[in-house]
Amino acid sequence: MFDCDRFSDLEDFGKTYREINGTVFNNAQVKSIISEVLNQMGKDYENPKYYECFPAVKNYLVKVIQEKNLPDNEIDLLEEVFAIHEIGIIPDSYVEAIVQLRKTHKLGVVSNIWCKSEFCLKEFHRVGISDLFKTIIFSSDYGIIKPSPLIFQKAIEQMEVSESKIVFVGDNLLFDITGAKKVGLSAIWINSDNKKLSSNIPTPDLVIKDLRDLLE
Repeated sequence: MFDCDRFSDLEDFGKTYREINGTVFNNAQVKSIISEVLNQMGKDYENPKYYECFPAVKNYLVKVIQEKNLPDNEIDLLEEVFAIHEIGIIPDSYVEAIVQLRKTHKLGVVSNIWCKSEFCLKEFHRVGISDLFKTIIFSSDYGIIKPSPLIFQKAIEQMEVSESKIVFVGDNLLFDITGAKKVGLSAIWINSDNKKLSSNIPTPDLVIKDLRDLLE
């Protein structure tokens, strides 16, 4: 989530696999499977035709394993390996920021994730923020990803306030800012890398460097 690129070449997918009692595949096989799934999902993620029908991680795992003629009896464990490396951790300083924001605002989450939502919810529970949100919507529960208006509309319905009172905060100009603007929401862009605004992307209402800047 916030700590690092957990799919980088430095990550040991084989070690994670063994830590959750995987025994069928060796390190090279696990790395090859996860890397190929990540590659295929990344390509589809950038393709607008998948915005409202994005496949589950398990679908990609099945396809890759079949292509490699490998046994399929530990797909669930490989799915967990993928999830562990996707979700990362929420640092204490961000937890405290969310706690403080909740004192003055009604909060919600709309997040594009590829793994099952249960893995992310475990991290929310671990740091004690699950009950701070009016709604939590993870894309993998619906097969719909931002910037599709459908996923934003689900959140708006559950927040039970008008669009004019909602401000969406996100770090991706296309998925977050464009998606939020399409459904009439104000939008704050977290631009931690000093990226330039694109002429074909709606202008955010505010630009900050870090989520914690909202406290100011």
